[in-house]
Amino acid sequence: MEKISARYELTVGEYRMACYYGLFLRHRRALRILFAVLFAALLYAVAAAAGMGQANPLVFFIAGAYLVWALLLFAGEEKNIRRYIRRPDSLLGCAFHLFVESHRLRVEIPERKVRENHNLHNLSCCFELSALFLFYTTPQNVYLLPKRALKAEEVEALRGELASCLGDRFSSRFLPRKKTR
Repeated sequence: MEKISARYELTVGEYRMACYYGLFLRHRRALRILFAVLFAALLYAVAAAAGMGQANPLVFFIAGAYLVWALLLFAGEEKNIRRYIRRPDSLLGCAFHLFVESHRLRVEIPERKVRENHNLHNLSCCFELSALFLFYTTPQNVYLLPKRALKAEEVEALRGELASCLGDRFSSRFLPRKKTR
């Protein structure tokens, strides 16, 4: 693989996208239950309105409680995002230099005197979103690479390199599905 070089500054929208993706990963089971409960409550309300029985208020209370929980969860995440944006050591607006070559990831942030090298095989995991790559060097440390900083052929090359180096630790909806028997 040829060297991939990207120079960019992160935007608030890209940071927000990564934060909400992490939120959905951390709470995926509870959020699936939330959507199932809300869908069931909607069907129940439609059936009750159509005269198929009398509505039980407990169903709507449970659906409302899940909805309040989700609103509090999202509000807490938004509060954390806004808090990070206001921090003086925030990386938003800093110039990033990211290089990928020969199974290595190098990240430089000159304004913060950050210079890190990581072997791609040793990354905790990596996710490809519609507009970002998320490189988890550890479960708590992540570097974001916006696709806007790459050429289309570099995105394809990086996707292939990550798939070969990380295997199941790389997740992308843009990879061809593996056929199962």
